[in-house]
Amino acid sequence: MPPVFSSQFNNNLHLAIDQGGQSTRVAIYTSTGQQICAYSSPCATQHSHATNSTYPHIEQNAAAILAGIRDSLHSIQQYLGADVQYIASAGFAGQGSSLLCWNNRTGDALTPVLSWQDIRGEPYLAQFPLDNQELQQLTGLRLSPHYGASKMRWCLEHSSAVIAAQHNHCLSIGPIVSYLFWHLLDQPRAQHPKSLIDPGHAQRTLLWNLQRNEWESTLLEHFKIPRAVLPECLHHNSHFGDLLVGDHSIPFTACARDQGASLFARGLPQTDCVYINIGTGAFIQRLSDKLQAPDGLLVSPLWFPESKHQQTFYAWEATVNGAAAAIGFMQEQTGLAITPADINAALELNPAGDCYLLNAVGGLSAPYWRTDLQSHFSQGLSPQEKILAWIESVIFQIVINVQLMNSLGPVQKIIISGGFSKADAVCQKIADLTHANIHRSDNADATLQGTACMAAGLPESWKPLMQEDVFVPQENPVLSQRFSRWQGVMQQWLSARV
Repeated sequence: MPPVFSSQFNNNLHLAIDQGGQSTRVAIYTSTGQQICAYSSPCATQHSHATNSTYPHIEQNAAAILAGIRDSLHSIQQYLGADVQYIASAGFAGQGSSLLCWNNRTGDALTPVLSWQDIRGEPYLAQFPLDNQELQQLTGLRLSPHYGASKMRWCLEHSSAVIAAQHNHCLSIGPIVSYLFWHLLDQPRAQHPKSLIDPGHAQRTLLWNLQRNEWESTLLEHFKIPRAVLPECLHHNSHFGDLLVGDHSIPFTACARDQGASLFARGLPQTDCVYINIGTGAFIQRLSDKLQAPDGLLVSPLWFPESKHQQTFYAWEATVNGAAAAIGFMQEQTGLAITPADINAALELNPAGDCYLLNAVGGLSAPYWRTDLQSHFSQGLSPQEKILAWIESVIFQIVINVQLMNSLGPVQKIIISGGFSKADAVCQKIADLTHANIHRSDNADATLQGTACMAAGLPESWKPLMQEDVFVPQENPVLSQRFSRWQGVMQQWLSARV
């Protein structure tokens, strides 16, 4: 039987959609941040090698993703029954750099979803007229084929369906959120005749001017993207339209990138806190109200509210690529399966000599941003020592980025999540090197929870119960020496290959 809520829940439930790379999750939360129910649907990713292309095509099926969301919404309707009426708002978080093209008259997808991992548009970046510093001043980002602009250009030149739709003036291109909104929301078309987007997703196209909060004409011209095919950008907390669940119409009041939304899982992010998620890569964020960040960090719109009386927030961001993404490389280097037991055993080692990895798996990312380097270990390491060097290479690069973020003031607390954080020694080492308390919360639904909080309007009542472990900094001179040695050889490596 579905639950029957007491009157205290009237109009105090909030629906959240998290559209990720492996699945789409839909959940209901109370106004205090407690999850009532959650449903998910898988979304497969296909890898293929196209004829006459040196780049693999990494794609998803837009119609299947849409169908999965509708199935989850139906499950919520079945679970809540008449209590669907208590859902007061809805929000969405999604993959920032995945996109597709569709017919804006029929809603039919004209291309698959080109994943954020897809870099088929890289050749279009070869003659880019701006250097990374100039581009970052405009967009907050660096030049990368993972972002949308070069993929949009590829679709406009290589897809016959896209070329025909553009000729017939019925083409839309945008992140998957814009396609989903077109299908799921009852929009006041007189006010919003085009597809819709939020500033976070807009920025990840690499076509958004972060200073002026509008599409940047010079970038549109360079990539040959017609302004008419792009979505209309609203604020993060705009009324994007209404979502129908059963007979109940729910105002859709929030939209954000998934990584940005996760910062709101506990309510408004804290200014003296750094948020780290270590999975395939490591993603590091800190709340800021400043557009200018230290060299090597990215800046993203986190909260652009509709009301001028509310504060605008940005996030300083950094990525470290070679975390779990390096497992295949490490298996080749060690001949081991690299199990959690292998990692925990390696983290207990304390080698007497040099033990480091210069880790360029997936490209050496923030704050160095180099793609021309090949990973290598110090000499004479055993397989177990190589695992230690790998994990510490990720830890050390995280610490470098946290130190850069200290220009906002000393970090007092680090909230950490993701697969690598399950190893106590990883959390303790980060605590020892950053001199900040590490709070580890095993919250797999941080993005969903943060999305619901944004949809609810960031209420002060949002105080979800959290189970967490705390790691307090300790003196660790041996680790500090390895960190200093790693920094030294890293600088030699970088300067020798300019």
